[in-house]
Amino acid sequence: MSIVKALFDQSVISTDECFGQPDVTSQEMRDAINAWRDTYLKREGDKASDPCMRMAYVIVHKLQKGVFAEYSSDILDKEKTAKGKWMDRNLSQLDLIRDSILQWMLIGGECWVKPVPRPGPDGSTIFAPLLVHRTDAVILAREPDGRVTSIVTAEHTARGSQYYTLLERRTVDANGYLTIENKLYASFDRGTLGVRTALSKLDRYAQLPDLYTYPVPVGGVGMTPLRVPLANCVDGSMDAISIYEPAMGLIRNIDQNEKQLNDEFELARHRLIAPAEMLKTGRDGRRTLDDSVFVALKDIHSDLAPTAFTPQLRDEPYERREQKYLRAIENQIGLKRGMLSDAQEVEKTAFEVASTAGDYNLSLLDLQQVWFDGVREYLTLCDTLGKMYRYCDQSAWDVTEQLAITWGNGVLYDPDRELETDLRLVAAQLLKPEIAVARHFDQPWADEEDLKNVREKYMPAMEELEPEA
Repeated sequence: MSIVKALFDQSVISTDECFGQPDVTSQEMRDAINAWRDTYLKREGDKASDPCMRMAYVIVHKLQKGVFAEYSSDILDKEKTAKGKWMDRNLSQLDLIRDSILQWMLIGGECWVKPVPRPGPDGSTIFAPLLVHRTDAVILAREPDGRVTSIVTAEHTARGSQYYTLLERRTVDANGYLTIENKLYASFDRGTLGVRTALSKLDRYAQLPDLYTYPVPVGGVGMTPLRVPLANCVDGSMDAISIYEPAMGLIRNIDQNEKQLNDEFELARHRLIAPAEMLKTGRDGRRTLDDSVFVALKDIHSDLAPTAFTPQLRDEPYERREQKYLRAIENQIGLKRGMLSDAQEVEKTAFEVASTAGDYNLSLLDLQQVWFDGVREYLTLCDTLGKMYRYCDQSAWDVTEQLAITWGNGVLYDPDRELETDLRLVAAQLLKPEIAVARHFDQPWADEEDLKNVREKYMPAMEELEPEA
């Protein structure tokens, strides 16, 4: 058992002992969070189930692939200002791990992205995103709207024969000021937290103070949260739930069914339909069939003899059975029909936007909006921390104006449809051609200088277009 999991399970040491404050997450939610992770990672079967279908992985992988199928991001002022260039490098670092971030959000229901200072190739300092899984965090305080105001995260390091764990408590007050408390523990056993030791024991933590408060408000715990947009159906709290929590019972039944089918195919077992007269009631009240029953006795009346039952499910191809399972999961979670079960659906992002085939509760649009909002919040946090530590200049920077995210031919808007609309406005002389071109290529067009750059870069001179005499 890892140190982080031990802390989360409270089986080694509790946050009450470490920081004098208990975990506010209910035991029911902690059990569910561990079950989501175990279900996703489970590879080996047991006597009762066979996870060969890997339903949790299929759900997460298909949704992640659909969300980022045609994704691209850009900082519009990266060529104009030093701040824009610096922010573009932070965005590039975030995009490197976007798949992992989204996947672990879908698995655990909630995750956090922490900007960590790292030296850049040119000697400047940028932020590298550090992903914090739900099982790597203990919530000490949460607002009624779900916003976390106090959290403990764990980071562990192996050095020689010893294991070190840094526990970091982050608490934000009502005015937005963030206080961070650091405690380092050392142990000779990976599964225990051990005893507290000085932060200077490890060079990477030598400069960390035991306790400090940021001089300016950051408005949160200094990490960007991403949450699955589903209501909690475990304990009704504001804790986020896994994307496949509504289908957990169905996934367990699928694994059990696969185990039964596997036994039938490999061991030639049959399910039997037996009359009540041949069943015996045990001490536990369950009715069972005696193992010594003979099936093919001619002198037994057919109504009293057991008969082999071979359902149609036994003969269905593996792939068709998987599609049926996925359709059932779509219905259980509330996903658009075909999003998981149709192999081509993740490529139809444009069709999904324009679709009038039917309503659905949760779609790729919802997940992409979560990522869009998360990127905005992360870059805003980078700007705040960068100015605080003077990693960048002190100029104002508005993420809503400078961040451009497109989803290809798909979500939030359809670029082809937008271009057609702009071209009609240009033809009617209601819109400048430069603006239409700038919007299509995600270029700024706020002033005449922007429009001049668009003309020089994208629009050939009219004489070049005129045919020779």
